[in-house]
Amino acid sequence: MDTLVSDFNPWRDIPILIGAFFVLTAAIGVVRFPDLYSRLHASSKLVTLGSAGIFLGVALSFQESAALTRLIAVLLFQFLTTPLTAYLIAQAAYLQGLPPVLPGGVDEWGALGRAEEYAQADQEAVQQLAAERQS
Repeated sequence: MDTLVSDFNPWRDIPILIGAFFVLTAAIGVVRFPDLYSRLHASSKLVTLGSAGIFLGVALSFQESAALTRLIAVLLFQFLTTPLTAYLIAQAAYLQGLPPVLPGGVDEWGALGRAEEYAQADQEAVQQLAAERQS
């Protein structure tokens, strides 16, 4: 039994296991959720949270300040960009008229499916401004 060496370090392994659990939950959510909006929520929020746990465990296993600062920089970049990217993707899908599959989907501004109307109104406004500048 002495040949079996346990390399379990709770300070390193528990955050990695928690992070892996969140990433697994995100993968299940992406497969099981019915529409883009809920899949996007699962993939952005849970993967960010899961990678935070994994990065924390890796940083604690390296125990070097250079590795720790790089991992913190990567995690900070991910925390800043992932929610913004998810928001922009959801907004683009919403303005293109992609309805949520769930019944009683929320259309707060009443704009669902009216992106072409807004684009036409924008073009008319640009043409009107150009005509005013020429006269």
